[in-house]
Amino acid sequence: MRSGGGARLIENRLGQSTLEYLLVLVAFVAMVGALGLLWHAARDGRLVELARDAASHGAGQGAPALLKDIVEF
Repeated sequence: MRSGGGARLIENRLGQSTLEYLLVLVAFVAMVGALGLLWHAARDGRLVELARDAASHGAGQGAPALLKDIVEF
């Protein structure tokens, strides 16, 4: 049995936990950034414009065009 094997195992586990913490932190920061972008788009009215433009494909062209747009969605 080698001496110091337990210390090496602990170091490896500490390195793994540091990497896992970093990955979770990056994912969290990405989510916060995405929510901030969505909030700015909603505040500026861009989301409403996108929804209106997407909903108006079949509007004004009669029921068949509207139903086709709904089915294709």
